[in-house]
Amino acid sequence: MNKAALTLWSLLLLCVCFVLNTRHNTFPFHYHPDEPGKVEQIMDGKWNFHHPLLLLAATDAVVELRGVPKTEQAIVEAGRGVSAAFTAIAVVALSLLAYLWRGWPAALAAGGALAVHHQLFELSHYMKEDSALLMGLALTFLTAMLYWQRPGTGTTAALGIAVGLALSAKYLGAAGILIALPLLWRAPGEQRWPRIAIFAAMLAVTFVLVNFPAFTHLATFQSSFEREVQLVVKGQAGMTRSVPHMQYWNVFIDNTTPVIWLLLVIFLARCWHDRRSIPLAKWLLIAFPFAYAVALSFSPKSNDRYFLPATAMFTLLASLGVEDAVRLIAGHFPPVRAVAASGLLLLLGQIPSWWRYELAFQRDDNAELIEWLRAGKDVPLTATIAKDNRIRLPDPEKKKHAARLGAVPQKIVAEKFVADLGPLAELPAKGITHVAVSESDYGKFFLASQRPQESQVADYTRRQAFYQELLRGDPPLKLLFNRDRGTVIYLHPGIRVYRLTPQG
Repeated sequence: MNKAALTLWSLLLLCVCFVLNTRHNTFPFHYHPDEPGKVEQIMDGKWNFHHPLLLLAATDAVVELRGVPKTEQAIVEAGRGVSAAFTAIAVVALSLLAYLWRGWPAALAAGGALAVHHQLFELSHYMKEDSALLMGLALTFLTAMLYWQRPGTGTTAALGIAVGLALSAKYLGAAGILIALPLLWRAPGEQRWPRIAIFAAMLAVTFVLVNFPAFTHLATFQSSFEREVQLVVKGQAGMTRSVPHMQYWNVFIDNTTPVIWLLLVIFLARCWHDRRSIPLAKWLLIAFPFAYAVALSFSPKSNDRYFLPATAMFTLLASLGVEDAVRLIAGHFPPVRAVAASGLLLLLGQIPSWWRYELAFQRDDNAELIEWLRAGKDVPLTATIAKDNRIRLPDPEKKKHAARLGAVPQKIVAEKFVADLGPLAELPAKGITHVAVSESDYGKFFLASQRPQESQVADYTRRQAFYQELLRGDPPLKLLFNRDRGTVIYLHPGIRVYRLTPQG
């Protein structure tokens, strides 16, 4: 009965997650700065190996098997569907892990909370490797628990395959090895090395099968891998920060709720009380999100999305705390009612933030900007507009890019940063009548947590001064169009359009 119920629950959860996470994923492929490069690799069949190939290989297979047109938008939507599928599999794996750990209440709470978690929901909408990594690590955690409960050749092989998938998603997937090896090392002496050999063989076979093109282009692979290492060590886009840093403490707060905090505290308190009876496998899984967050804090390259595996595990551990919360309140409520109330509270705590993202994906500030400019009411059709990189207006120097965005009647002058065109006061003399800037571009110059790399100090200072003057909006500057940076920054990058000279 339990097997049938678990199968039914898994299929239902898989379908619900996939349907939810593929909603509103048809926005233009060039909004996310990393998606065009991935699409181009699928179209050309030439990999740059900036990441392992699980996402690209799966997307390429879907494109071929489903006969997806070899157009940029069609391919990116197929890739986003693959990301959504990876997330759905991860949620099912973590729900099953919760079941193996503490039964049905934990499984239902974990599955429900993760299904409507806003970070999982958002990252499922991009053709990026984060969802693939989450799936690989979730399968690693699940197979680690299965191995602990039933150690043997089958579970050892499954653990190797899971870690191989995690490593094939992103190089951070190597964290799965730190979960697997301590468990394998605990095997009886005569079984330890054979099991480690089986694990290593299945990991290697999985990695080679998924990433086979890398082994036929070793020079390119090595160059790309070294590039990624340098970004992790030194930072990117000319920016760095002190390490360790507290950036991921803010990310933790943004991606959890007071209900999760409470359940986490209750769960961890119970674990400490029972510490002598908790096996190694569970301690490794409990420690993972904390250790992972600390490890991330030692890289100057930071991004909210890197925290996704920790987000998912903190949510899982909170769902395990439902049972512990029930024990505290069972004296006041019947146990079944207490379980339902605690699980429902966890689920409801996730819905408001998920709903914000659901609504955010239905609005497109870039499209509004284009329609506003085409109307010509506030910005004359004869105007010349200088724009930042994240302002999605057609760059006349890039014909293919212009075709992606649709034409506007005004002349567009494109720079990575408008500040690179010269001092603000000199722009009108160059024929520029308006500027369009994005907080996704200029915002980096106002982050106290980041600083420029030594080679970038002069450019950083100059650009910062330019944007400070612009954002003050002193006359004759006039702010004509303003959309705040929103929850989905690729659809809501923070757009400001200024007129530089008095109208007349």
